[in-house]
Amino acid sequence: MEKTLNKAMKDILEDIKRRFKEGDILTRLIYLNGGGFLIMFLFQIIYGLITGASFENSNDIFASWTGVPTKDMFEFLIKPYTLLTHMFVHADIFHIVGNMLVLYFSGKLFLNYFSKKQFLGLYFLGGITAAFTLIILTSISPWFTSHTYAVGASAAVMAIVIGITSYSPNTKIMLFGLFPVKLMWIGIVYVASDLVQFEDTNSAGHLAHLAGAGVGYWFSASFKQGKDITKGINKFIDGFLGLFTSKPKMKVVYNQEKVKNMSDEQYNTHKKTTQKEIDAILDKISSSGYSSLSKREKDILFQHSNKK
Repeated sequence: MEKTLNKAMKDILEDIKRRFKEGDILTRLIYLNGGGFLIMFLFQIIYGLITGASFENSNDIFASWTGVPTKDMFEFLIKPYTLLTHMFVHADIFHIVGNMLVLYFSGKLFLNYFSKKQFLGLYFLGGITAAFTLIILTSISPWFTSHTYAVGASAAVMAIVIGITSYSPNTKIMLFGLFPVKLMWIGIVYVASDLVQFEDTNSAGHLAHLAGAGVGYWFSASFKQGKDITKGINKFIDGFLGLFTSKPKMKVVYNQEKVKNMSDEQYNTHKKTTQKEIDAILDKISSSGYSSLSKREKDILFQHSNKK
């Protein structure tokens, strides 16, 4: 029985890893959010068993480690990582299910018009901008109220929703599979829902959501003018991920018959151009996999591989 259970768990984990590896950027983000919620849930159980604390108290402890501190600027300065972690932690099951459903449907629409890098960049840009907005507002004005620690992907999701609804406002979707609705009305409803709740005990939180919406609109308006505001954050993400991935090493081998008649200047130019092309192909493999290469790129790799 124990062996059967262990095998079943192993198969489930292998299936999750496979789906995560093979999934697109939207699927991976949803998996990461689900993983964050699962870690929080397991922490609540273990912490409760050890200390006798309730789920609510355990949740508060977990949020204090992963959420953005909104009452203490010094605490944020010693926990800057919460700018990222807060986007993958949710308060309860309704919080995460609501955010992930909206992210899934708005993300599908977004990726019809924009690249996966723009999707990921806007998600992080919306969440980080909203977090900074929340920290600044609660530090300088007592009027804005919020929970002690802010968690959730709501502002990041809002950036995606407003990004696509403002870029293509007249595109119609079938709401619940029954009612044709223009995207602009979806965006208006989402913004209005935060505006009407502005006077409750989480006014700063609602303003943070609106900050995410503002980033989405900024992205859309800038893109229509030929600018991509996600380029900067995507460069940072690529650089950060590059710290944990090793670039394949490949030595370029030249056709001796081809290069022996070249002048020194021609040879150096040819060498520099070829190595640059190889590096670009290796970068593409690192980010999108070997299957994303064109036939020409695969041929170049084959021709210039150093076979021993």
